[in-house]
Amino acid sequence: MNKLFFLLLVIAVLTACNTSQQTPNNGGTGSVELLPPVETLAPNSPQYKPAFPGQTRVSGVKTQTALNVQVLSDQLKKPWAVVSLPDGRLLITEKGGSFRIATSEGTVSEPITGAPQVDDSGQGGLLDVVPDPD
Repeated sequence: MNKLFFLLLVIAVLTACNTSQQTPNNGGTGSVELLPPVETLAPNSPQYKPAFPGQTRVSGVKTQTALNVQVLSDQLKKPWAVVSLPDGRLLITEKGGSFRIATSEGTVSEPITGAPQVDDSGQGGLLDVVPDPD
């Protein structure tokens, strides 16, 4: 029994460590074409070695999935995160500490007041927002 368990464990580990390149999952919409790696610069830290060749050089991907980009407003200052509200409007955070509500037509509210002061220097700021799961 112990030999069978050990054999199954070895097979599971080898399967998990398989480093062959796999086609990315595109959710079943359209075909996927792999392109040259996205990152082409030298690694940030030469002291950390990749676990396997190509680990830090993910391929670019070209899909046939339609994409529609629409600018809603140019009134925002460093917008960062967006979450849909139950009524279809959008709650948007700005890095400097403001919240705003926008409609899909592009109407943007004045900044919502009452939030604590935010230090947005460097990498700081009001970054993300998460909807209440209820």
